[in-house]
Order: sequence, then structure tokens, then C-alpha cells
Amino acid sequence: MPLALFLVTLSALAFLVFDVVPCVRVWRMTGLPRWRRGLPALLLCTALAASAGRARGVTGVARPLAFPLNAVPALLGMYEVDRQRRRRERPETAV
Repeated sequence: MPLALFLVTLSALAFLVFDVVPCVRVWRMTGLPRWRRGLPALLLCTALAASAGRARGVTGVARPLAFPLNAVPALLGMYEVDRQRRRRERPETAV
């Protein structure tokens, strides 16, 4: 296997793990409504379907949607995890 193909495969696998880890962490947050817990995973599944469409030759839909839909679950997951962490660390104000 050529080195370039190996590096592309390795980077795609790393990006997939980078997407899946925040999705799982958000899914396990019980304080969020169900739709907010499932949104990153749903967007990731949509991105994987668009990427699979690109592999099948359906590039009209995959070209504009595949990368943004791959980036949004990671960003949304990191936002929810950070928001949960800030909420947990915030000192309670005495009223």
C-alpha cells in the first residue's frame, strides 16, 4: 500500500474518532433533552451517508454537505461538553 494512501486512511480514521468521542459523551449526558443528546449522532450519521454517497458516485449532494456535516458533530459535541462542565463548576449564588 502506498504511503499516501496509508496517511489518508489514518487521517480519516482519526477524524472519525474525533467525531465519535464527543457524540458519545453528549449521548451519555442525562441532563439534556433527548433531541439535544441525539443531535450530534444524527448529524454524524447524515455525514457518513453523504460521504458514502460520494464513494458511490453521487457527488452532487456529497460535495457541498460532506465536510460541513463531518465538522458540525464534533463542534456541537465539544460545545455541549464544555457547557456541561461550566455548569457543573459554576459556584451556586446565594440569594
